[in-house]
Order: sequence, then C-alpha cells, then structure tokens
Amino acid sequence: MGLTELFIRSLSPWTLTTIPLVFVVVLASTHTVIRLYDEHIRLRAPRVGKNPWIWGLWRSRAYFARNSKDLTHYGYDAYKDSIYRIQTGDMERLVVANSYLNELRKLPDTRLSSKVAVVERNLGWYNGVDIILKSTSHVDVCRVQLVQNLGRVVDGLVAELDNVFRLELTACFEDRADFYNASKTILHIVNRSIAKTIVGEPLCDRDEWLSTSLKTTVNTGMLTDRLRKLPVLVRPLVSPYTASGKALKEGLEVARRLLSEEITENRRRGGERTDILQWLIDRHDADDVGIQFLTNQVLFITTAATRSTAASIVHTTFDLLAYPQYQNILRHDIEDALMRSGGWSLEALHGMERLDSFIKESQRLNHHPLLSFNRKVQSSITLKDGLTIPAGTFISVPSYWAARDPDIHLNGSEFHPWYWFDLRSTSPTNLYWGYGRNECPGRFMAAVEIKLLVAWMLRNFDVTFPPGQTGRPENLFVDERVRPCPTQEVGFRRLR
Repeated sequence: MGLTELFIRSLSPWTLTTIPLVFVVVLASTHTVIRLYDEHIRLRAPRVGKNPWIWGLWRSRAYFARNSKDLTHYGYDAYKDSIYRIQTGDMERLVVANSYLNELRKLPDTRLSSKVAVVERNLGWYNGVDIILKSTSHVDVCRVQLVQNLGRVVDGLVAELDNVFRLELTACFEDRADFYNASKTILHIVNRSIAKTIVGEPLCDRDEWLSTSLKTTVNTGMLTDRLRKLPVLVRPLVSPYTASGKALKEGLEVARRLLSEEITENRRRGGERTDILQWLIDRHDADDVGIQFLTNQVLFITTAATRSTAASIVHTTFDLLAYPQYQNILRHDIEDALMRSGGWSLEALHGMERLDSFIKESQRLNHHPLLSFNRKVQSSITLKDGLTIPAGTFISVPSYWAARDPDIHLNGSEFHPWYWFDLRSTSPTNLYWGYGRNECPGRFMAAVEIKLLVAWMLRNFDVTFPPGQTGRPENLFVDERVRPCPTQEVGFRRLR
C-alpha cells in the first residue's frame, strides 16, 4: 500500500467530501476573477465609488447602497458624455451616456438583452422572475391584445372603481375624513383595480386572490433583497427557508389552485373575454403548457404592473399636495374631458391633457431607478465611435440625473406642471417606461390606469397632508431604487 493511499485512508469521510467541494469553489472563483480582470483590462473606464478589487465586493456594495444618490450624481456630473464603472448593490455596471441610446436600442436581444439583465439582477431563479426567459407570450398579449382592447379595459376599470375606493377608504363613505398611509393604501387600490384586467371576473373579486397577488408582489422584492446580501453558493441553500421564500412558495400554490379552477371555467365557458389570463390561455392552447407555467406568468405580470403603477400614483399624489394651486385647474381639465366624451372612457382620459402633463412631470422628477436601460451584453459590441463593450458587461444609463439636467430641461430640478403638453413618447431624456425595442410592453395600460386613478381621486376626494405639513416628503433611496416616502400619511375626504 503506497503512501498516497495510506494518506487518503487516514482522512475522515467529512474531509474527503469537503476537499472536492473546496476545490470546485476555488476553481469557480478563480475563473470568475480571471474573467472579470480580463474584462477590466479590455474596457478601461474611470470608476465611481469603491473599487471591489481593493475594498472587497461586500464593502463596495454596502457603500453604494448607503450613497447611491450622491455617487450616481457625481458620476453624471463628471462623465455624462462618456462612460464610467460603478459597483452597485447587485453587480458591476458600465454606465454609458444617453447619447449612446439610439445606437444601442437597435441591437437585437441576442447581443444586448434586457430580459437576461432583469433575471440576473433580480435573482429570478428564486422568485419566478425567470419566467420571462421561457416565453414571450406575456409581452405579446400586452403589446397586441391589451392595446387593441384598451377602451374596453378602461370601461371595466371604471365599473369597479367606486367599489374599490369604498373598500379601501371606508371612512370617507361614512361621511368621515380620515388619514391613511399613502403607499400602503394606494398599493391596495392598484392591486384591486388591476385584478379585473389580469384575471377577470369572478376571480378578481375574491379576497384570497387579492391577498395572494399582493403578497407575491411584496415578497418577490423582499426575497431578492435578502439573497443579494449572501454569497452566490449560499443562496440556493438559504432561499427556501427565508420568510419571503416560504411565503412565495405558499402563494404560488394558492394562485395555482385558484387559476386552475378559473382556467377550467374559462375554457368551458368560451366567448370573448377581456382579460390577460384569457389571452394567455388562447396563445398557449397550441403549446399545451401546464397550469404552473401560466400561474408564474400571471403572477409576474401582476407584480410588474402593481409596483410601478402604485409608486407613480403615490409620487403624483405627493406632488398634487405640494402644489395645491394646480388642483382646481386639473379638476376643470377632468370635467371638460368628461363633458366632451360623455363620461368616463378612454377618449375622456386622452382628453385630460393638463393632467397628463402633470403626471409626466412627476415621473420625470421621480424616476423609480437611478439607473435604467439595464442590459446585459451577450456578445461583444463595437459602437460607431470605436467603443468596444465586451460580452458579460452590464450596462445602464443615468436616467434619474439626465431627467434633471438643466442643459436638457430648463431649471431641471424644478416642477413644471405643463411641460409635457406636446410630448407623447419617450426619448433618451425621458426613460420612465424604458426605451427601445424592450420598452415596457404594458406602458399604455399603466399610463391609462395611473391617469384614471389620479383623476378619480381628484374628482371625488379632497386629499391633504396632515395639518401643518405643506412640503413634499423626501424620497427614499434604497440602493438604486427611488421610492416615495413609505411612512407619509394623507387625508381623504369625500367631495359632494
């Protein structure tokens, strides 16, 4: 028996199991370091914030999370016409000037992918977001059927709104004024109002579905935030045991059961239905996909639609209260549009031009991310000016600060309610709904719902800050996300 065999036999089973695992981890880590270093050499760019090669990955991420607003502001001021590197809370980014957008937006997904970026940034393997890599049907129905049926969708929303507000603002319908947490209340209102568009009747009215969809929206983000703080190899071990991971799994089972009943009924009932669930069923008929797949798609659409829509309405509400001198002007705008159109309708919403401008100005000053147009480079890109971006690079643009740039928007940090009268689409300086071939597919529906809910509130309620407060609450900057103040209360009093 040789010395080598004697040595191996002397080792414990635990050691024999651990040594190969350590070897694999070291090998994988070495490969990652070599790849990142190779990319760093091939693409030289100035750095903003802490360098993970010097300070370590976790300290650099934590530094960005605490200072994201100041770091991205400095980056924009120093490099707004070029590029810079920055370690964000999730990954290393190459931030490129907005001037590159018209060239980048034309590239196919095989070279520059928004979907891969969304999944990797949100750790989509653990929370169901990776469903977007497996099918485009959710995008197709939002771009085609949803847009084609937008008028009927609005009619359905209008029919539900009185009941939605009665359920969420009960005191107002009992002739009492009351104060509510703005973010939580509006999130519940949005969750109720979009349910009919997504899953149709009667499921949209079931408390079990409303509770499940809302919890999924909240826990999807919570699980991502929890796992980002952990090493990559630990995440799959920890994820099933986190509170948000358990809640997502339970919610998925409830949603699967509820949708299974609804899908069976939809298929049996036939006829024309105006909801996303039915359109997904129609598109998948030939594919014979399972109920689990459809459930994941419906929950993803619900999560994506609820969070961004609610945040925009909360921001707009805060701006309405911070600039009360515009409220009556907007009420006249709403009334005139309703009179011309004969009541609430898609046509009436299109006619509320001042309200449209006010909402867009609120969105300009309150972009939900500091960095947007997030993409992962799938194959090396060489742009017209000679800039080569290697595969594997995550790129972003500084949308938040570009929207406030005084060289682009006069007095860019000031609120100008009628600024957007003549502008109807996104541009490289207005990226609230994205830009290019992967611009948010549900943006038309979201814009209509935001306008409808804000108009309904203005017409039916007197909304106020608590006594003594006149100024808008400061936004909360969480990593690269820009959130409306989560603790702010607003008062609602029903108008007669």
